[in-house]
Amino acid sequence: MNRSQPTAPLSVWYDGDCPVCRQEVALYSRIDREGRIDWIDIVALTEQQLPEGKSRADLLGRFHARQGDGPWQTGVDAFAAIWAKLPGLRRGAFLFRTPLIRQAAQLAYLGFLKWQRRHRARRGHRETPHTPRP
Repeated sequence: MNRSQPTAPLSVWYDGDCPVCRQEVALYSRIDREGRIDWIDIVALTEQQLPEGKSRADLLGRFHARQGDGPWQTGVDAFAAIWAKLPGLRRGAFLFRTPLIRQAAQLAYLGFLKWQRRHRARRGHRETPHTPRP
């Protein structure tokens, strides 16, 4: 589900080997009818296609988003950036900036990362890219 819109204002790198991540990207993509987000499957990229200064392990270790050449947003901040771009979720993006909700979201995200790492190890995930999906 890799959109190839180089002019999209927000680029989001996701783990295409993670079933939960693929489902979430599919949901967000359906909402994003105007192509505001460029979804990039990390595991489908060659080494040369990785963003400068980022390794595959860096990108797989945490959700990443970036607007143009701006600063990297990771974890909960990346989710806030996504929500801010999507109709229907845009108004809820401020929740990620509310201290208690932000802390709860951060804890939930860290729990998900632990789960995801365990399941990636079980699937025998390699640090080399697989054949890109059509």
